[in-house]
Amino acid sequence: MKRLLQKFDTLGLLLLVAAAIYYSVTNLWDKWSLGLAIAGGVFILVGLVANYQQILASLGKRSTKYATNYVVSVVLVVALVSGVNFIGKRHPRRLDLTSTGRFTLAPQTTQILQKLNKTLDIKAFFPGGDYPPLKELLVEYQTRSGHVRYEFIDPDRQPALAKQFDVSTYGTFSNPFTGTQMKFGTVVLVAGDRREKIEKRSEEVREEDLTNAIIKVLRTEMKKVYFIEGHGEKSPEDTERKGCSEAKKGLESQGFRVETTNLASQAKVPDDAKVAVMAGPTTAPFEQEMQFVNGFLNRGGGFLLMVDPAPAPGLEGFLKSWGVQVDNDVVLDVSGAGRLMGAGPQIPLVLRYESHKITDRFKAMTFFPLARSVGPSKETVSGITVESLFKSNANSWGETDLRGAEASFDEKKDLKGPLSLAVAVTKEVKPATEKEPAVKARMVVVGDSDFAANGYLQQGNGNLFLNMVSWLAQEEDLISIRPKSPEDRRVLLSQSQQRMLLYLTVIVLPGSVLIAGITVWTRRRR
Repeated sequence: MKRLLQKFDTLGLLLLVAAAIYYSVTNLWDKWSLGLAIAGGVFILVGLVANYQQILASLGKRSTKYATNYVVSVVLVVALVSGVNFIGKRHPRRLDLTSTGRFTLAPQTTQILQKLNKTLDIKAFFPGGDYPPLKELLVEYQTRSGHVRYEFIDPDRQPALAKQFDVSTYGTFSNPFTGTQMKFGTVVLVAGDRREKIEKRSEEVREEDLTNAIIKVLRTEMKKVYFIEGHGEKSPEDTERKGCSEAKKGLESQGFRVETTNLASQAKVPDDAKVAVMAGPTTAPFEQEMQFVNGFLNRGGGFLLMVDPAPAPGLEGFLKSWGVQVDNDVVLDVSGAGRLMGAGPQIPLVLRYESHKITDRFKAMTFFPLARSVGPSKETVSGITVESLFKSNANSWGETDLRGAEASFDEKKDLKGPLSLAVAVTKEVKPATEKEPAVKARMVVVGDSDFAANGYLQQGNGNLFLNMVSWLAQEEDLISIRPKSPEDRRVLLSQSQQRMLLYLTVIVLPGSVLIAGITVWTRRRR
């Protein structure tokens, strides 16, 4: 019996190793891993008690001293390596060499995670209880914030938990390009008593999906954005090239609720509106309708106005009262940048931005088809701050002869670039008190509405539009560069290129190695 007890220390060590392996595989410290660890500790203690006489007798031997030095050295090395590994785990550094930054979290994601101040539980329901691509992404999120916790769950093995979170979407699908089987599932985000669900049937869960879900689950109120209609404006329901359905989709992904309103029939901007958008009116609104907008702004609302060149109305009278000047021109860019979009000089390209919350750290390229210049008026209005957001480049001008068949710069009539294309307006309508912050009216005026239309709402334009609305809604935390969808970067080869690649890899390279080998063998024979 005593001999059996003396072997317990070895058995205990094996149990501790098993607990460590179980935890490293499952990433869960559950009853099994805890039970193995406790049993291992108990067995080691029993083994040490059973062997204490032999241990005391061997302490005085020279071989024991050498062995002790050896064991201490090993322990120190293991402790050093473990410490370095722990630091590396808590503060990982990765080098992303992809041209699109595919493995780097977007600035908006990092910004939101750094400001996370409560626990966010992410439960991923996937077949088999694991999905490495998503796990790698969740590790990045957890690295950026200690408040993020994630867990993978197999809905077939834990049906009660799947039913609790109303999970029914999971399984496998075939990749149409490679034919490989891939998993899909449901990701549930829980913050307090709020939940948000991501369901994907035929594609992977991307960073964009996770970040948008985090925004929604953390938002305490659903802020409404109203698109004003009745004057030929672009509609958020229109899915055609000139519509704004993609803009609506982007706003909803950020947790906003989008609706439409008619000022003439409602006789006001809705009371629950946080932001009102007038996207390129083709006919002038009634003066009373703009008074409704004035009343909305003076309540602390946000207004996004996008005006197009004539014959579209410029709303000069309304904007003059807010310190904004709208020029009767079309901005032409002769730098050749418009060729990038397959267009001529009528599409000014913007690469540099003024200092403002909307454009903070914004470096993406944006473009504005058929834009007019909009800037601060020469006569300032008391209590109102007007700031330019971005300008056309130096090789541009504002063409004032809108009837001519050809355009050329006229120093006497035209406006020399760079020209302001958008402004941000701020007015304090209620001063701050000891209990409440100041209430401010906010307005953004852009000299083009097509930049937010479906046909032009690319990555840069889309981010800029969403930044404008976020600032107007006083959601500065959402102003940043958003995650972008992964690009399809497949290499497409013609038939001749495929044959050349086949000959090179199957015949030329192996043949060269074979010839080189025969040559060396022949020389050695001589």
